Amino acid sequence: MGSNLQSSELPESIRKAFLEAFSKFKQRVLWKWETDSLPGQPKNVRLGKWLPQSDILAHPNVRLFITHGGLLSMQEAIYRGVPLLGVPIFGDQGLNMGRAVSAGYGLKIDFVNVTTESLTWAIREIIETPTYRENAQRLSRIYRDQPLTPLDQAVFWTEYVIRHKGAPHMRSASLDLAWYQYFLIAVLTLAAVSSVIGVFLILRSIVRKICSGRRQDTDDLLRQKKRS
Repeated sequence: MGSNLQSSELPESIRKAFLEAFSKFKQRVLWKWETDSLPGQPKNVRLGKWLPQSDILAHPNVRLFITHGGLLSMQEAIYRGVPLLGVPIFGDQGLNMGRAVSAGYGLKIDFVNVTTESLTWAIREIIETPTYRENAQRLSRIYRDQPLTPLDQAVFWTEYVIRHKGAPHMRSASLDLAWYQYFLIAVLTLAAVSSVIGVFLILRSIVRKICSGRRQDTDDLLRQKKRS
């Protein structure tokens, strides 16, 4: 579940749902768990306070990656071609997992909907349906199809900056702006003043209409009294 929510801090009902779901499968499960013991741990679940995530995902026998849907975890899973089951917690995680579902290489379960039944169905669906893995591997091939490896790119651009004495031609012009220019204070001020003036004019128009209507009613009453 990443660094923001440790697995050992999951609510008891969620933890039990995961354990009961895992116990229904013959596959081994590696779970990043931050304490020394896990009550109710099934025989096929192995715990680790720290696990080399990318290296594990690279193993050809990995069938599924259960994650919170963080960006780095998504990138590693796509790079390794492993299908996902996401339980997003907050931030961009829901959006990331939504893209995985749309692209056909993952499923998503909302945190409040995590149950033994929902987890069991989702795990079995991904493991037994080849298209999830096929889509993940297709995206992996696309992701890897680059002229240079990430390491080679990092080396090239580091040497590029050194060769060109800091590469000032690549320096962002925003670094030379004053803070009030960078944050568009003048534009925001104009927008705020315009909004205030607009609201004032609208309210004044409404008040005038109300007052003119009351005057008309008063004049009509006075005329009726004079006639009577």
